[in-house]
Amino acid sequence: MDVTLDRMRASDFDLEEDLKYGTEPGVNTFRNDRMMILNADAFGLLRQQILNEFGEEKAYKFFFRFGFQSGYSDFLQINTNYEFESDDELLKAGPKIHTDKGMVSASPTELEYDRESGDFLFKGTWKNSYEAQQHIIYNGESDQPVCWSLMGYASAWCSGFIERPVLGLESKCEGAGDDVCEWEIKPITEWGSEADPFILALEDLFVGEELMKYYSYIGEREGFSGKMELAKQTNLPEVKASTASGHKENVEKFREAIEDILGEKPPEL
Repeated sequence: MDVTLDRMRASDFDLEEDLKYGTEPGVNTFRNDRMMILNADAFGLLRQQILNEFGEEKAYKFFFRFGFQSGYSDFLQINTNYEFESDDELLKAGPKIHTDKGMVSASPTELEYDRESGDFLFKGTWKNSYEAQQHIIYNGESDQPVCWSLMGYASAWCSGFIERPVLGLESKCEGAGDDVCEWEIKPITEWGSEADPFILALEDLFVGEELMKYYSYIGEREGFSGKMELAKQTNLPEVKASTASGHKENVEKFREAIEDILGEKPPEL
């Protein structure tokens, strides 16, 4: 696919076309990422064992982070290697890829955003969630949403797009007995206390041990709002990691962001 000549719509994206099997023995790739095909039942067993062993709180954090990493990696690959005819089409490519991967059938229903102000609202539905299916197999219907990795994926894709931290949560879930999952993604500052566990789940996804120390440092000085401001000013650490020439430059950019927020240089950590 020559994506540099013809700008795409989200519906034009064809995962199969750029998914290469056997690039090396035992290695399948999509662009620069290694891809694996996993049985949903095997993944469901892993999910349940983690849930049983560590409890629900640690389990949903684990799978939310897992989904977030997957969604962010996909966004960086797509944003780098494909040209879409509009920003709307780039954003809607996320649900299309989620669907093509066999995770869930994702259908956007409402979309509003402003890159300059950071305003963002994205709503839609999921059907045939693998995660809801596997949860019901082992636990029956839940009293709350259970598509933790799907929420992480959607949050990451949209955070990469708007270059600010946004969070997706479900208001309905097939795993809780609803006919479809309904999701909404918006800036983390616009959610109430129901979002706190998932916001906290993202705190350790910053790149590199030094960056985590700086993040903790500003948290001690400015609290949670200061950490969110740091994330906004750096356009998410993962973005900086993808654009910086190396780890050292990434750390330097974090230091600069902290200095802008605090008005003083952070300590050498």
